[in-house]
Amino acid sequence: MVTGVIRAYLAKRLPPNPAWHFKLAELAAAALMVECARIDGEFTEEERGAICRAVEEQLRLDEETAECLVGVAERREDSVWHDWLFTETIKKSFDEIDQLAVIRRLWEVALADGTVHPFEESLIARIASELDISEEVVDRRLAIALRRHPSLTSVVFDAATRPSR
Repeated sequence: MVTGVIRAYLAKRLPPNPAWHFKLAELAAAALMVECARIDGEFTEEERGAICRAVEEQLRLDEETAECLVGVAERREDSVWHDWLFTETIKKSFDEIDQLAVIRRLWEVALADGTVHPFEESLIARIASELDISEEVVDRRLAIALRRHPSLTSVVFDAATRPSR
């Protein structure tokens, strides 16, 4: 039922396009990554690149298709009033392994600029909570994301404004 509501909502908002071939779950995952990148007020090329790489790897898309999906996700994220629609789509469409991968990818996007903003951390924690993923598991996904980025010698967490969990 929820998926039907989401599909109807997005169908009203999506422009008619015969080339549309993305699944709602793919769009939802990419849109959450876009939201994570934008939530700190800056959307850098590093963050967009991290989203494109994550989409390519997670969804097994070629570079051009991944770029297209990210562009569509940017427009969808602008038009949706709350990320609940995207999170609920992921919850209903992805199995536990894929949900955990989305959390790891969100961390990778947050890490792309070398600083994890408190808003990014809070967003990831909230999405994980809505997916019924424990804080301990979220922290393990962060550790995995950090290992995937050996160029990051340090990551800045702003402890003064870090949300309590």
